[in-house]
Amino acid sequence: MKKILFLPMILLLVLLFAACSGSDNEVNSGNDDQNNDQNNDQEQNNDEEQNNEQSADVPDRDFAAEGLPEYNQAIGDLEETTLEVWMAADYIDEAPVQDAIAEFMEVYPNINVETAGHTWGDMQDQVRLAVNGGAPPDLAHFHAFSMGNQGLAEPVDDLWEEWGAEEEFLPGAVDNVTWEGTKYGVPIDINTTFYLYNTEMFEEKNLSPPTTLEEFTEVSIEVADLDQGRYGFVPAASTWGLHGWMVSEGAEILTEEDGEWSTNFTDEKVLDVVKTYTDIATEHKVGPLPPAQARQSDHPVAMFGNERAAAIISGPFDISRIENEFPEMFDKVGTALLPGSGKGSVAGGGSMFVPKDSENREASFELMKWIISDKYAIRMADEMGRHPVKAHMYENELYADPLLEPFIETLQHAEQYYLEAFPEANSAYSDAFRNVFDGADIEEAFTEAQEKAEEALARSSNE
Repeated sequence: MKKILFLPMILLLVLLFAACSGSDNEVNSGNDDQNNDQNNDQEQNNDEEQNNEQSADVPDRDFAAEGLPEYNQAIGDLEETTLEVWMAADYIDEAPVQDAIAEFMEVYPNINVETAGHTWGDMQDQVRLAVNGGAPPDLAHFHAFSMGNQGLAEPVDDLWEEWGAEEEFLPGAVDNVTWEGTKYGVPIDINTTFYLYNTEMFEEKNLSPPTTLEEFTEVSIEVADLDQGRYGFVPAASTWGLHGWMVSEGAEILTEEDGEWSTNFTDEKVLDVVKTYTDIATEHKVGPLPPAQARQSDHPVAMFGNERAAAIISGPFDISRIENEFPEMFDKVGTALLPGSGKGSVAGGGSMFVPKDSENREASFELMKWIISDKYAIRMADEMGRHPVKAHMYENELYADPLLEPFIETLQHAEQYYLEAFPEANSAYSDAFRNVFDGADIEEAFTEAQEKAEEALARSSNE
């Protein structure tokens, strides 16, 4: 009897336990769903917080109103990056360039910029060594068209297209970074050459600046006063400077047809320009022989500034230099177009580029945009005599200066010195020019240079 009563009691307890368990499972299941929702919300919040931490805050500034590039979020979101920048020594230590780099690092604190100054004439060799050695800098300074032709620069057409600013630039400036339709950098400044003369010396002789090659010779002879130690003109053994005379006279030293380049060093016009220019020192003796040094720009400026010469050919950069170094004679400086039968002169200035195989292409390109931004471009013009590459900048009151009128007019017709893209051919041409000052026969010197240049171009086309 006791056994019969015990079994139902056990069944009752089992049923009650099962019911309670089912009820607890339903409650726990509801709690789990709620906990899962809370966990999902927390994970989403954590992801958003992580994304916010990874994405740099946009500075609360009107960059365009300040004359600066718009904030680039992609650059702000980069990991900590160091950019190694090589620039010409007479640029990198100047306040406008240093200030542009400093402000760039303030806006992009994840980017650190380390700079080094190099001699302009040594830059392409230094970059070549660095690229071939597998340790290129991130940004360098020279003529990007030349570096592109030599395979030492990265193409940046895609970054230009993303930027969308090409229409703002002067055509001659864009030419400095373009080779066979591809852009290899960003121009930093632009210049050209024109005639600078001592107005007091010219007035004493009742002379006006020469307008043709023939007048150039006549005026240089007449304004000279060798008894007083005064030359009529100071020539320089610079083929870049010589190219201004070639352009003005319509002489071509290099031509291209269907992708094939050839030199014309022995063309009659070319030889006539070389003879007229060098005869000032070698034949007429009213100009000093250029010193045997790589940098040819210092000697003419020193002679002119110290009033030991009545005229030189130079660019706007030396107007600023004369004002700073020779202030006592600056009010005697006059300017005029380069003598010649046509218009124009050599296009100068430099550009920045990303050396081949650099790993920081985008950040380097962004830094280039900052260096040439309106805010710093006008300071480079005012403080350094390095003039802007964007057309609208010439509306600034700075360009109301009458001394700059020949510069602005010539700039519209200036042409690049493309021979520089072929170092061996350029070296042969430069050696011939130097040798003429040292007494070599013009025709023989340039015939030999032509042969060497053609051999070099043939090797280049076969590589």
